[in-house]
Amino acid sequence: IDNAALLQGLQAKFGPAEGFGLFEDLRWLNDPDAPTMIPQRKTYKKQSYSFNRAVPFRRHDLQKAVQQIHAGKRTRENVLKKININLNKMGSYAWVVSGKKTASGHPILYSGPEMGFSAPAIVSEGSIETPDFAVSGMNFAGVPAIAIGRTPYFAWSMQVGQGHTVDYYAENPSAVFLHRIETIKVAGSEDITIPIYRTAHGPVVYPLPYDPENPGDVILSWKYAHWGLQEFSFLRSNLEMSKAKNIKQFVQAVDRIPMSMHFCFAHRDGSIGYIMSGKDPVRPAGVETRLPLLGDGTQEWLVNQYKPRPFDLNPRQGFYGGWNNKAAADYDTNNALSLYQYGVFHRAHAVQDYLKARHNLTFEELRDLALNIATTDSPGEGGNPWKYAGPYFTMAVLGDPSPERLRALYLLSKWDGHFPAGGPAQWAFGTVRHDAWVLVDRWVDKVMEATFADELLFVDPTTGEVLKTWRDEYPNILFNVLLHALAGGSSGVVNQHDWFQDTAGTGKPSTASGIIVAALDAVLAELGPRPWNAPRGEISYNHDLLGALWTMPFSWRSTYGQAVEMGPRGPERIQSMFPLGQSGNILFGGLGPAGNPVPLFDPNYFSMIEVFDSFAHRDFPLFKIGQ
Repeated sequence: IDNAALLQGLQAKFGPAEGFGLFEDLRWLNDPDAPTMIPQRKTYKKQSYSFNRAVPFRRHDLQKAVQQIHAGKRTRENVLKKININLNKMGSYAWVVSGKKTASGHPILYSGPEMGFSAPAIVSEGSIETPDFAVSGMNFAGVPAIAIGRTPYFAWSMQVGQGHTVDYYAENPSAVFLHRIETIKVAGSEDITIPIYRTAHGPVVYPLPYDPENPGDVILSWKYAHWGLQEFSFLRSNLEMSKAKNIKQFVQAVDRIPMSMHFCFAHRDGSIGYIMSGKDPVRPAGVETRLPLLGDGTQEWLVNQYKPRPFDLNPRQGFYGGWNNKAAADYDTNNALSLYQYGVFHRAHAVQDYLKARHNLTFEELRDLALNIATTDSPGEGGNPWKYAGPYFTMAVLGDPSPERLRALYLLSKWDGHFPAGGPAQWAFGTVRHDAWVLVDRWVDKVMEATFADELLFVDPTTGEVLKTWRDEYPNILFNVLLHALAGGSSGVVNQHDWFQDTAGTGKPSTASGIIVAALDAVLAELGPRPWNAPRGEISYNHDLLGALWTMPFSWRSTYGQAVEMGPRGPERIQSMFPLGQSGNILFGGLGPAGNPVPLFDPNYFSMIEVFDSFAHRDFPLFKIGQ
């Protein structure tokens, strides 16, 4: 929906053909230089869908719809924050390394799912062991399964996969029907009833509430590939994964999981593997999936036809690793969620660079890679943007040097790429951000503003209302478009528009080098003398009723972590960590002097803090059976 509004705005501002060219730059289909979970074995060229560039996208005017959808989202978020309900974004990092790259000669797996930090924690850890069955690892409160864990035969990870499992459909009023009435009981007040409307594709998501007497010009429904595959089937799949003794059984279990997930795994025979779960439906040829589909029956998914799911075993490079990145070279971006658009810069590089450069890796090194990558930061929520922008920015400065500019480059030349100041000893608990990180963050931001602010300013010609600015785009998308522009013809995605030109006629520099140097001067002037002492930031554990119960230094860290070394008879070493403590129980301890309730915490409510906050991990018992 956002994509359609973006395309409409660009075509209104630049004309049908040129506007579509800008849209292609901003919503590329496949960047062959993006890091992948499965190593690339051949050069992959980006695909291009058929689309009439000369005809403006006029299905509906979606600018108003997008504004209202985002306004509703902000309202919901603000209401939930007021009552201390966490809004967690899901992500994860994981790696599995074969014995040919480890010091022990055994495969080692690390899994770090990111699910936010609530109080009590969303996860706990446990073990089930019988005479003929054993599994241990992470589970969710209320879910009778070990979601991420290990058995005498396997260890596995899970990451959100961002498969293309969703499409939006533009509907006609005649397609909408009342599905059911939801009744919400409210204490001390009358019941609230909410009518739920659907089409053949799925629930109506705009407008909300839907009024059949006045449906409006735009009706949008939401179609999901996993309807009919009940979420509870995950429990069966998870049990089958836990009981699997060979790779065929494990893969068959993963294939039944009704959601898009990345899985890395290690088997006791020394094999390592990667598989992506979930169903990616086949769309009709020529359908532009970056935009809402037509709900008139001409753009339906092919019945029971799905794209082959990515799967691989024992790669030559000796590892799989990533951080919610692209599954394989030929796997296109998920067009329904631009947050995860795969580009040449992706935070997964922090994992892959480390593993590619090292051999004879120890258990401790692979475990502590979690702290290493969690203390990188970028427009893409992790990773080191200077590695990618640095060569271009440095070349621009050396072409127009000054003492201040050269001092900035010298600062960056001594930087380790992590945002805490003070080196590895400060990664876990340091309180100040490195001046080099501050400089890169502000410099890249200023360059992106000068590059994109003119093209991405949309104003209502009638009211003068600002409909969109460059700040409304996800920053990692713009950073990748910037990298594509800087690379020019050598880029995996060659831009169609010259983003550096002065489109608005403001007199700004109109070359990449001019913009880069001017941006550096502006940032140095704004920051003033060093040190800048930018605060690191904190992660707060919020209880729904009691508010913040604990804080720890910010990092892009996981909610749970497990490191497992798999020997020929099962796990030979297991270390893990989870937040806060082994109990979430809080009792009422009466009222304090101000009349506020006094919480009585279970003795184990905060028992894991020393282990978790420091990324220390702790030993977990091995299995008695299967050894």
